[in-house]
Amino acid sequence: LAGTDGDTDVFVESLQQHGAFRKAALRHNQVRDPRSLLALRVDGADLTLDHGYPARVIVPAAPGVLNTKWVARMTFGAL
Repeated sequence: LAGTDGDTDVFVESLQQHGAFRKAALRHNQVRDPRSLLALRVDGADLTLDHGYPARVIVPAAPGVLNTKWVARMTFGAL
């Protein structure tokens, strides 16, 4: 959907100003996993602020703290 080839990595940045989990580097195999998603809603409702509104990255087999909350920017390309 982003118009990239199948082997593109993604650098995710959060609206969070400080902290170890305000950015994440996702490899192309994580991005292409059909279970990976950019969550905007849960159970039909917008995410709450505590759960990462306006958007949160969900990547299988990654600890929850590495699933970046409050996504502000996603940059596609080689890491």
